[in-house]
Amino acid sequence: MLIKKLIFHNFRQYIGTQEISFSIDKEKNVTVLIGVNTSGKTTLIRAFEWILYNKNEFDDKILLNKNVADNMQAGDTQAVRGTLVLEHNGIEYEISRKQIYTSTGSSVHPSSMEPSIVYLQPDGQTRTRIGSEFSANIERILPKALSNYFFFGGERIGSISSREDIESSVKGLMGLDVLYNAMAHLRSVINKLKKSMDFSGDQEAADTQKKLEDANRRKKECEDKLADIGEQIEYYQAEKEKYAALLRANEETAENQQRREQLNTIIKSLTNRIEKDKKDLVSLFSRNAFAFFSLPLLRQAAELLNQMGDETESVPEMSGASIDYILKRGICICGTCISEGSAAEKHLLAERAKQPPESIGSLSRRYREQALEYISSSEDYYRSIDEGFMALRNDQRELSFRTDEQKALNERLKGAKSVAEFEKNYQNAVEWLKEFERQKTDLIETIGACKKDIRSLENALDVFGKANQKNAKIKLNIEYAKAVLEWIEEAYKTRESSVRGELEKRVNDNFSLMYHGNRTVTIDEKYRVKYIDVTTEESDGLRVVKSFAFVAGLVDLAKESLASGKAKEADIGPQYYPLVMDAPFSNVDETHIKNISKILPVSAEQVIIAVMQKDWEPASEIMAPVVGCSYRIEKDLDADGKEIDTITHIKRVANDV
Repeated sequence: MLIKKLIFHNFRQYIGTQEISFSIDKEKNVTVLIGVNTSGKTTLIRAFEWILYNKNEFDDKILLNKNVADNMQAGDTQAVRGTLVLEHNGIEYEISRKQIYTSTGSSVHPSSMEPSIVYLQPDGQTRTRIGSEFSANIERILPKALSNYFFFGGERIGSISSREDIESSVKGLMGLDVLYNAMAHLRSVINKLKKSMDFSGDQEAADTQKKLEDANRRKKECEDKLADIGEQIEYYQAEKEKYAALLRANEETAENQQRREQLNTIIKSLTNRIEKDKKDLVSLFSRNAFAFFSLPLLRQAAELLNQMGDETESVPEMSGASIDYILKRGICICGTCISEGSAAEKHLLAERAKQPPESIGSLSRRYREQALEYISSSEDYYRSIDEGFMALRNDQRELSFRTDEQKALNERLKGAKSVAEFEKNYQNAVEWLKEFERQKTDLIETIGACKKDIRSLENALDVFGKANQKNAKIKLNIEYAKAVLEWIEEAYKTRESSVRGELEKRVNDNFSLMYHGNRTVTIDEKYRVKYIDVTTEESDGLRVVKSFAFVAGLVDLAKESLASGKAKEADIGPQYYPLVMDAPFSNVDETHIKNISKILPVSAEQVIIAVMQKDWEPASEIMAPVVGCSYRIEKDLDADGKEIDTITHIKRVANDV
């Protein structure tokens, strides 16, 4: 299939009738349309889809040029028209669509739609209109299910290699869907034949058939659940790999976040310790401050009192009043009688003479003892105060260091994703995988038991069937259908394995040429592209490169399959298809743009791209030699030189863009 021409009239911002001729030169197979952002590049790509499939993805569903619509009077009609001229299997087709709009005076509304297909007869002159089955004929030329892989914009390409419907699309493109559908049909036939067997005259056989139906139903239910669980396992396996990659890629961030948590604990502990240091220091200062600051005077007093000798020595805590009481009582505390003139009286009077006011000896002695006690208790005061103050200063200094470290980490981690959340999601995926693997094991065991029961019941029915001529014939038809099914299954497995293996090789070859890193991709059973060595989160640019590699590999494989003649022999093969792209380089860097530009021209028979000037500049360094047609998308200017959004034209330019 080659697209020769696109003609449209009053389509969106493109006013009047405009025409684009695309390059069909095999050597210069690229057509480039260059425009600034919002100039109408996406509109061009969507014009293809509207003409072919009546697909309208615009937010404003009115396709009529707004400038034209604003100048319509009530009751006026205007048409939006689009025509694709293309060649398919050696036949030239004109595929057209016309949408009529009617004005109410304040707004316009669609009133009728007219699609049509005209093809050119082999004589090159006669044009024949296909009167009906427009959609069916379009499906024959380019199935709508496959169109997303050949008409796409920058926002769409990033998801191509992981779409849910990619399996059926690849099978359709590579001709595998015919075999796949044949297998599904034969399985349905076999089931119908089994149900058509008549055991009404034999209750035991009827019971056996009922048990067989129940066993098959249980097996089918388990297989459906197993398929669902398989998808869940696949999803959580991808989640596990994704978050494992994120954890590996954010190891430094994880360490910093862990250190920040440690600092929070350390800072809280230091803050509490500093408060305790302050309280201890105040308490210590309050208890012994008087003694410490009186120490010089106390030492002088103690030295002076020491020089007084023992003449002032007296019984500790003795007082003159105590001695007077003993003398008056006449009996000492030891029981000795004290009489006038006795030795005991003399000693007591001598001791009485030492007491104040007669003598200050005892008072001096007591003061000296108390002073010595103060001096003793003050010897460690300075050291204790000094140690307490140093502990406080050290803790304050440590708090300052750790606070500064915390601020630096906070600045470094600003905007960083929570690695704790990554770890939580990773563990969640691991747990779900365990659960679904357990369910998978249980279901496989149940399916195995059902299969065993089914074989046993089918063998029993074989015995019953031989006694009934009709059932015997049905049984023979079932055996024939099973034999054909086995043959097709084997052919399908061989072909599908070959296609997937070759596709994986080509995608990797393209990926290695496009990607300026070291990675390898694989194609899973559903034809989705995945990385073998997942180490980091997938960026938008990398996703685009992966999808480009996939599309280029798929188109190249389909092209080679057709060229080999194998597809023609089976009449189930693919066709040549063009690649029509809007802003394909919008999410990739310059290096990737250049790498992709090397692959695109050789990946398809025809390449049509709408691109911004800034993205085309690096691409043109590679693609300029293979550009056959070049256009610029330009908005008209008003009297003030301002662009008019509703009046856009396409102008062909020289190929030196």
